[in-house]
Amino acid sequence: MSYLVLARKWRPQSFEDVIGQRHITKTLQNAIAADRVAHALLFAGARGVGKTSMARILAKALNCQEGTKPVPCNGCENCKEISSATSMDVLEIDGASNRGIDEIRELRENVKYSPAKSTFKIFIIDEVHMLTPPAFNALLKTLEEPPPRVVFILATTEPHKIPLTILSRCQRFDFKRIPGKEIFQRLKEIVSQEGVEVSDKGLLLMARGARGSLRDAQSLLDQTISFAGKKIKDEDVKEVLGVVDSAIVFEILTAIAKGDTGKCLDIVDDIYTSGHDIRRFCRELLEHLRDLMVVKIGGDPKQLTDLQGKEIEDLVSQSEEFSLEQIHRLFTILLKSEEDISRSTFPKVIMELALVKMATLRPLVPLDEIMDKLNELESSLTGYSSNMTIGELGGEEGPDSQTGVPPISVEEGEEVHLDSAKEMGKEDPGKANLEENWAKLIDYIKAQNPILGSFLRYGRLLRLDDEKIEIGFEKGSFYLEKMSEEGNRKQCEEVCRNFFKKELKIVFRDFAGEMSGTGAEKGENEEPTDRERHLRKEAMENPVIREAVKIFDGTIEDIKTGTGFKS
Repeated sequence: MSYLVLARKWRPQSFEDVIGQRHITKTLQNAIAADRVAHALLFAGARGVGKTSMARILAKALNCQEGTKPVPCNGCENCKEISSATSMDVLEIDGASNRGIDEIRELRENVKYSPAKSTFKIFIIDEVHMLTPPAFNALLKTLEEPPPRVVFILATTEPHKIPLTILSRCQRFDFKRIPGKEIFQRLKEIVSQEGVEVSDKGLLLMARGARGSLRDAQSLLDQTISFAGKKIKDEDVKEVLGVVDSAIVFEILTAIAKGDTGKCLDIVDDIYTSGHDIRRFCRELLEHLRDLMVVKIGGDPKQLTDLQGKEIEDLVSQSEEFSLEQIHRLFTILLKSEEDISRSTFPKVIMELALVKMATLRPLVPLDEIMDKLNELESSLTGYSSNMTIGELGGEEGPDSQTGVPPISVEEGEEVHLDSAKEMGKEDPGKANLEENWAKLIDYIKAQNPILGSFLRYGRLLRLDDEKIEIGFEKGSFYLEKMSEEGNRKQCEEVCRNFFKKELKIVFRDFAGEMSGTGAEKGENEEPTDRERHLRKEAMENPVIREAVKIFDGTIEDIKTGTGFKS
């Protein structure tokens, strides 16, 4: 057959023709100009990115009959023979089929002979990682110290499989995957020269399908021309590539945003019935989510994606329907499903389950937001002073402006005489003063030393005068033990002196069952006060508290008694 496929017909013939590898072409051209070409080079990279083509171009530059120069003439006999792989002095060896020690021994013998009619004798070993360990060992010494005018060019897609002893003797060049935009431009040049009519969208689809390999893109173009002739429609490209229309990808993400599970299932069914590969469709969704993320974080879609024109506008519009956290969660679900699809005999079912899960995904409340709301609630609850009246808690009138007597809580049907009510409303001035000082002291200590403040919350102020402060804890209490430690006692004493502006001595002791209105002194069996009942009810009815209890599977604990309670 005389037909030459596009990948061979349009193979680069000079360094300028190679796209996407400027870091390598510039280095090699400078090395040739300075006569600093290494005797052993390693070209590593994915398939179809120009490794073998670069090796041939380098060979032509070194053996051109017009002299060694960065730009080969491509017209002399040596250049033509190297381009057609018929040169006696440039030997191309397939490492996959010549991988044994016998083939390497033959190569070592061949190395001894001088070039037939060229300046250099060049050995290009493709897929060199396929050589056996004995073959690598046989090659090692020759690779390190070859005869004069011998150059080795090793090419591989898997450099990690090459022994370190070989790698250390080579000058390594890593080939990059070719950007989709550069592949698109090269395909555009080819179709222009070949007289093929195809839209930019069709060429972009081929460039994306090639995934960084120019040779794969040229093969796809070749295949599409064979299928549709020289007038190619976008539908022809999609059918040959087996890709799903980008509009369908946008449509299914919109359905997920709206929680429309039925629409998701209908789309998957249509894709499956049309014969599209479910795994490939899953990958296209993953790429679309990745593009959404790029837009969401403020990246430039023109630089970081292969999309153009209206596709970018649609992507920006759709990104407003999702938060960055949602995109991340959707990507995680789909990525796990892609792994399952690749191993399963029921890919359609797994894809359907994944989309249903994505469409019904409940939004997460950030932990920071939950903690902020809990802190706000705690502030609102602890904002009630210890001597606040029931009227202030429940919205009733506060203390009588004339008598100063707080309103009395009276059960329905109970008779209370005026004198009795006044007696019930009176408070012990000394006790009230202790409570007020204790509350202020706790707040001050918590601000200065949160740890000491958290310990003192479980004590109560027993005595306060100009010389001494006595603070009591339950007998055997952990908090009494901690506060009695010398370091904690001195710190607490210093803070108290600063607060009261007096030289005070602090004493910690157990109160042996004495009860007061301060601290954490209420026993487990004691009935809660009206204020405590009110606070408990408010806490249990607060939606933030309910959600926190549900999320963390916890209970609400009374900070005074240390016991949990329910509504």
